[in-house]
Parts: sequence; C-alpha cells; structure tokens
Amino acid sequence: SHTFFVPSAMVSSTAKRHARARACASSSSTSSSPNLTADRVALSASRRNIRLRYDGLGPAFRVTATAALDCEGDGQEGEEVGHVTGFWLPTGYVHFDEMRVPRTARGRSQGAFGTGLLLGCYALCRLREKGCETAELLAINDNPYQYDKLVRYYERMGFDKVREVGSGESPWLVDLGDQLVWGGTGMLMRARVDDVIEKWAR
Repeated sequence: SHTFFVPSAMVSSTAKRHARARACASSSSTSSSPNLTADRVALSASRRNIRLRYDGLGPAFRVTATAALDCEGDGQEGEEVGHVTGFWLPTGYVHFDEMRVPRTARGRSQGAFGTGLLLGCYALCRLREKGCETAELLAINDNPYQYDKLVRYYERMGFDKVREVGSGESPWLVDLGDQLVWGGTGMLMRARVDDVIEKWAR
C-alpha cells in the first residue's frame, strides 16, 4: 500500500480528517487480506533459479519445484528439487500428503526454510484461490530426533499442534480413524491458510 502526503496549505482541517479516515480504512482493508500471491512467490523462487508449477486433477494437486536451467528464455526446466502433494475439498479443507525436498536441494534458496517454504507458500496461495481456508498435515514420527525437528519446522511455518496420532492418548476410534486417513503416526497439525500467507507476506 502507498501513503500519500498532501501539503497542509492545500487542504482544510476537515479535508485532513477525511484523508486520515480514508487512509485508516485502506490500511484496515489491506491488513485483513494477505497480499502474498502465487505470482509473487513464483517470482521470488525464479530469482533463486527455481521454477514452481501447480498441477491439479480434480481435487488432487502436486506442486513441483525444479531447478531453472542456465539458458534464458527457453522455458526449459532442470531436475526436480522438491514437491508437495495433497488434495482439497469444496468445504475449504486442504489435506497435505507429502512435502519432499532432497537433502542436496535444501540450501538452494536463501531464507529461513528455503525450497520447502517456497513450495508451501506457493501451494497455499494457489489453494486460497480455490476458496480453501484450513490446511492439515501430519508430521511423521520416523525417529525422535527428526520428528522433533519436523514439528518445530511446521510450527515456525505457521501450523499448530492438534494431537498425537498413534500415541494411544486419543480414544481408540479417533486414533484408528487418524491412522487410516494419514497412513502413519506423528503429530497432526493444522493452520488457517490466510494466517500462514499473512505471516510470510511481512
């Protein structure tokens, strides 16, 4: 958003009040709608020599990150450096199945989370365009060390813990349902799509 300054000699005190009211209304409108878009994320990725692509078939989707080749303007893509898969529902729900970034590609983009953050933000921006409001994922518990790091990673991204899947702490019917839906054990995590986008738009 832009702030416009008007010389005081050119406006009356009433006009000044009106200008301030309009500025406040504009600021409120901007803050209520995250301004990070899929195009902005894709542009940020391209500056790091990464191309992002969203492919969908019905509710299923896959977002792929590929290394941009050195040749300019030919539209060619190099090797895959990460992907996100899942599906969305007309109710506004997003189910993330997998986020995979090879170890060799994790330092390719600069910033707190690199390629993984670009993938996640791009996916959420595209899914927001479809009306999605809530996203869930399972931080898989393969081993305690990696599990703790994974949970902290998604918390920093903007997801909140919901419950431990497969720990026996939930009623058996809930635990069984979770494991059937997610296909593993770990921490079920949830986020509002707008909250995550707004966090990384700053």
